Amino acid sequence: MKKLALYILTIAMILGSSIGYSQNSDTGIQSYFELAVKENPELKSAYLQYLAALEKVPQLGSLPDPETSIGFFLKPMELLGGNQLANVQIMQMFPWFGTLKTARDEASMMAQARYESFNMLKAELYYNLKSSAYQIMKLQEEINQVKENIVLLESLEKIALIKFSSPAINGGPAMSSSSGMSSSNTQMNTPNGGMNGMKSATTANNQKLTSGASSSMTSGMSQKDSGLPNVLRVKMEILDQQNRLKTLFQLKKTEEAAFNVLINRPLESPVNLPDSLKVVTLKMSIQSIADTILASNPMLAMLEKEGNAYKLMEIKADKMGLPMMGLGINYMLIQERAGNTAMMNGNDMIMPMVSFTMPIYRKKYRAMQNEARLMQQANDQQISDYSNRLMLSHRRFIQDLDDADRRLALYTEQKNLAKKTLELLLADFSSSGTDYEEVLRMQSKVLDYEFKYIEAIVDYNMAIALAEKLMNSTEF
Repeated sequence: MKKLALYILTIAMILGSSIGYSQNSDTGIQSYFELAVKENPELKSAYLQYLAALEKVPQLGSLPDPETSIGFFLKPMELLGGNQLANVQIMQMFPWFGTLKTARDEASMMAQARYESFNMLKAELYYNLKSSAYQIMKLQEEINQVKENIVLLESLEKIALIKFSSPAINGGPAMSSSSGMSSSNTQMNTPNGGMNGMKSATTANNQKLTSGASSSMTSGMSQKDSGLPNVLRVKMEILDQQNRLKTLFQLKKTEEAAFNVLINRPLESPVNLPDSLKVVTLKMSIQSIADTILASNPMLAMLEKEGNAYKLMEIKADKMGLPMMGLGINYMLIQERAGNTAMMNGNDMIMPMVSFTMPIYRKKYRAMQNEARLMQQANDQQISDYSNRLMLSHRRFIQDLDDADRRLALYTEQKNLAKKTLELLLADFSSSGTDYEEVLRMQSKVLDYEFKYIEAIVDYNMAIALAEKLMNSTEF
């Protein structure tokens, strides 16, 4: 009986324990996120693309290369001032006023769009890192719950073994022979006692003793027959939970490998995260989140920067259709000719030059402008579509947050009720030895509610992580 009471007390203590979930931010992920920003290959690639886009600015904002031409006369050309030996010409072309600045601004705006793309990938990395971390912590909590459940089931197994090996605990029929003796004494004291009375009493007594012994043996066998299936049932349940525990360990190992991939570390590297899963605090109102998403979303910012670049592209195309002016000099090398009495005999000549392009083929310039306008219209449609999608994502965020919050309250109440019910069933089983299947079923239900509660916490936190991703927020 002392062992039975001890095991029941152990079960009650396990049922009374619960996971402490408090509100806090994910400070444990901070160091991993900083490492991921430095080491994640996809993010590094996006940043290098941004740096490459910046190099477009000086390319498009520079003047065309000067043109130089040199000519030699195989036979000197006789001129009035001497013999011309060679001709050197240098020309620099200048686009129309403002063309180069517009080209630089367009390239700079495209580079800014690339930077917003980098920010978008950084927010996505932060979201994926959080998602993976929550999954790891969830699996760890489930592992803890399964371990506690196995301990409880082992205690139930010991209770079943005690009741199986000690059927008298259930109050089986004893003292059956006392009833027979009492009946015999009653018959001996009747007025018609004597030899006939003694024979009748003896016969009746023997029948009752036989009946009592048979009843006692049947009761003992019945207790053992009913106790053995209980032991086997709990053994099967323990095996199921041990297999479940191994599966959870494997899932956690795989999730840790996925987490390490995001940080560009070896897959087997240890991952140190907070021991308990906590509910993250929502730091701003729902409406403020919607306004911040429209103001700070990196994808939306990238589309706006591209739209500005297309506007500048149209202006540049218009300016490219205007004449270009060239300035240069022409240097003629003159050799002195014998017998020539001219004043400038043998003097080299320098001639300033001015040239203009004549953009008379206007079709290509009109096509460039039309291309830029169409790109602007397409960009406006993309912004409108993506803004609608962001507001839809915000609405889904509200739904997921409310649903997770409702489930948190529901499963908290349900698991508490299930634990109280299990305690009552255990008390009834310890006294009567019945409803053992109901005890196992209720214990399974307690574990199920614990798992659902953990899942609700992860869903709640992931809803907030999604909002942070849409707002381009990486605050912990």
